[in-house]
Amino acid sequence: MIIDTLKLKTKLELAGMDNQAAVAIADALGNADFDQLATKTDIKTEITAVRTEIADVKADLQTEIAAVRTEIAAVKADLQTDIAAVRTEIATVKADLYRALWIQWGAAVAAVAAIATISKLF
Repeated sequence: MIIDTLKLKTKLELAGMDNQAAVAIADALGNADFDQLATKTDIKTEITAVRTEIADVKADLQTEIAAVRTEIAAVKADLQTDIAAVRTEIATVKADLYRALWIQWGAAVAAVAAIATISKLF
């Protein structure tokens, strides 16, 4: 960017600035390094790049979220299968315990009957 320092000094003086201040400002701006300044085009390009990056991150996150949801569904299904298996095992153990209890109760009744029979004999 090239600045016409003489034209700038003249405009500053016409605006009411004294000669010495106008020369100082025009000289400072004439020696400034404007290579590092961003233009509107530079800013628009960067904004577009950032928006693209945000869209990419959003798409990646949506993909990751979908994958996590799939994994959660699989874990849920596995848990439901395991819970059903545990319930079946509990029912089997419960039935076995009742059967054992009835056998023991029957044995106890038989023992009492045997004792009663033996006691009648004596």
